[in-house]
Amino acid sequence: MQHQRTRSFHRNVLGSALLTLFAFAGIARAGQPVASFTWSPATPTTGNEVSFTDQSAENPTSWLWNFGDPTGGALNTSTAQNPFFTYNTPGSYTVTLTVSNNDGQSTTTHVLNVIGGVPPICLADEKTLCLNNGRFSVTADWTEPDTTEGSGHAVKLTGDSGYFWFFNASNIELVVKVLNGCSLGGKYWVFAAGLTNVQVVLTVKDQQTGVIYTQTNPQGTAFVPIQGTSAFPNSCP
Repeated sequence: MQHQRTRSFHRNVLGSALLTLFAFAGIARAGQPVASFTWSPATPTTGNEVSFTDQSAENPTSWLWNFGDPTGGALNTSTAQNPFFTYNTPGSYTVTLTVSNNDGQSTTTHVLNVIGGVPPICLADEKTLCLNNGRFSVTADWTEPDTTEGSGHAVKLTGDSGYFWFFNASNIELVVKVLNGCSLGGKYWVFAAGLTNVQVVLTVKDQQTGVIYTQTNPQGTAFVPIQGTSAFPNSCP
């Protein structure tokens, strides 16, 4: 008769062997996410925004993207679920997505072949938002009461909106949207709201026409919401 401890030992050995086999075979544990994503447009062109969409299975709770373009600086990575990125030089770029949850993590890569297109209108960087397919550039410059100055750090949210933080990445100071109102009056609109009372100069430039819209929030004044429905007259189509 086989001893109980021997049978238990055999089961443990078998279980460990199976886990090792699954690991080498790339078989995910139950609940472990499986990374997957798509992008649009299918054939990216330089100067035009690429939209990435997470398609991962098993409900990941965190995302880490690397767009394969070191020239993008801090913008070359993102922790958003569905981020945006703009390539400014033709070439092949390896995009990597790593997703994770409490059951583990998974990584997948795809190579994007970016071809030459229309030269970039707005060049996004850490201090500049590019909205509406790069037509509008947005910056926010702040000044504290002691005259300390700086530029807001830009974070894109959607194709026409984003926000700026000034002193701490976890503290949003200003949210802005440049909206296509062409069907409702033939203009592009600017809306903004702030959570600050320092001086802020918001600058929105129409890169297509060169028109600049600027609004200043005075020092020591709670940010007054901006409803610029006449910010860019005659800007349509």
